[in-house]
Amino acid sequence: MKMLTVILWALWVIVGIQPAVAQRPASLFQPLTWEQAGLRAGRENKLVLVEVGTVDKRIGQKIEKNADLVNYLQRNVIAIRMDIASPGGKNFLPHLLMFEPPMYAFFMPYGDILAFVTPAEVEQNPSAIRETFEKAKKLADIKKSNSRSLRFESLPWQEGLAKAGKADKPLAVYVTADHSQPCLLLEKNILNLDEIADMYNRNFVNLRMNVSRRNEWTDKYAIREYPAFLFLNPEGKEIFRSESLQTREQVLEAARMALKKAQGLVFDSLTDQEAQQKAKAQHKLIFVEYYQPGNTHREMVRTVFTDPEVCALFEQHFINLSRETGQNLLVFAAADGRELHRVAGEISAEELLREARLAMADQGLASLERQYRQGQRQPEFLEAYMNMLARAGKVEEASRVAVTYFSALTPDCLRQSRYWSVFERYVLSADSDLFGYVLTNRKLLAEQYGEEQVKKKIAAIWMAGAENFVQDGVFDDTGFKEYTKRLKKEKVEGWRQIVRNARMHAAEKTGDWRTFVDLAEEKWNEEKISDAELYSWGVKIEQHCHDEAIRYKAARWFALAAEAMERKERLTGKIKLTSYKGFFEKLVNDLVGSH
Repeated sequence: MKMLTVILWALWVIVGIQPAVAQRPASLFQPLTWEQAGLRAGRENKLVLVEVGTVDKRIGQKIEKNADLVNYLQRNVIAIRMDIASPGGKNFLPHLLMFEPPMYAFFMPYGDILAFVTPAEVEQNPSAIRETFEKAKKLADIKKSNSRSLRFESLPWQEGLAKAGKADKPLAVYVTADHSQPCLLLEKNILNLDEIADMYNRNFVNLRMNVSRRNEWTDKYAIREYPAFLFLNPEGKEIFRSESLQTREQVLEAARMALKKAQGLVFDSLTDQEAQQKAKAQHKLIFVEYYQPGNTHREMVRTVFTDPEVCALFEQHFINLSRETGQNLLVFAAADGRELHRVAGEISAEELLREARLAMADQGLASLERQYRQGQRQPEFLEAYMNMLARAGKVEEASRVAVTYFSALTPDCLRQSRYWSVFERYVLSADSDLFGYVLTNRKLLAEQYGEEQVKKKIAAIWMAGAENFVQDGVFDDTGFKEYTKRLKKEKVEGWRQIVRNARMHAAEKTGDWRTFVDLAEEKWNEEKISDAELYSWGVKIEQHCHDEAIRYKAARWFALAAEAMERKERLTGKIKLTSYKGFFEKLVNDLVGSH
């Protein structure tokens, strides 16, 4: 037996075979402070593993007996134990983000918690600690590859709204609370991702609201579940909100939804028949925006059709259409196409909501027209009817109703401010006794209401009277000439311009586009014409005139106007965002190219 042992030792020496000796890895947990562990982990590109709180010694021993597990962890982490009752432990507690020890937790070297596992889970399955590390490593790699964070403005609310308005962006309000673990986790793990930072920093002005500190804004918006994002327009109206956010996908989706809603009301591309079919199927009304391109329409798109209340009401109750025409007109109709209400010109979001609700309640213009035909003549009703006709752009109809309104009164009623106000707003008849009274007593009325106000009303009636010589598509040339003589006789200021404008109006109504173009060119050469008015002429000619020579003549106006704008831009180096140059260039193509 002794000889066999000697032989074995000889073989080990000759062939280099060493006897197996049990190798125990060094202890996994090292006697380092939290700060020391973080510094070392940073230098060695490792994570920090912390056994936090009082853990049964048997569990630690079970880990350290697993040589493969210990070796694996030693290659990847700096492991320490933390007594939370010690001064260092108390300072360390905030890093747990309110998770309750005992636990085994993995951290970034600079302190962000990544993942944790409970001692009970490790006792049942020691490999759970390795699985938790691998989860933590993936999160750490994500954090390392991200270098940007969501930027919050340090501004009071009103200044934040003002900045959002100036930047033409929505306001994104991050809603958090003191001692909220979900908020802490979102801030540590989500809001510092590049994708989140880029989305919010690029598209929003960002503020922070702490619901633990009650103020007028927390009461107004009443966020109950947090963390949350509240998205507002520059007027402080809510665009969208998303509460109880936990994941990257939820935070990104909240931003995407807010941007989509901030774009405003979506108009369908449907024919009248298709819109009616859709309205009947969905039990909705129909809303049509007829618009003339330009500043007025751009302002409506920017401030009215993006209003959250407008979007919510119109998406719920209307099929919405938008059509380019030569006027700005909003029409509300029933599902069968029957008009319920209309409003002309530019209006605010609040006014649009009010008009929509009138249509929804069948209390719009069509309703008042029915009542008027049925004989309703109460003064209060007539005042409301005139007001609605004027808002609808039906000024001639409003003037006729005004004549009915005053028929029961004597002309001297205009000495009372109530009746003067009605006269000033609605009466346009140059042949009425009221107008005769005003011409005779203009000095007396000027003393009471102001010379400028009376003078302005007289001029408006003269102009309206000049445009009243087309009936059933026929121009009363004889009557118009007599009216022109009257203007001269009365020495009406600017009578030549009144006559020319009225004659253009008559030419448009009768389809006499040659006369319209000749007078328009004359006016353009003699007066200062706004780009908006010039554009409106072109739209009318493009839509209604089919004479190629006339269309070519009009196209030349817009080519010259666009060329002048281009030349001015080159000289000044400035491009006006509100310029009509693009509209004029399109009109040239439409007038010449389509015929």
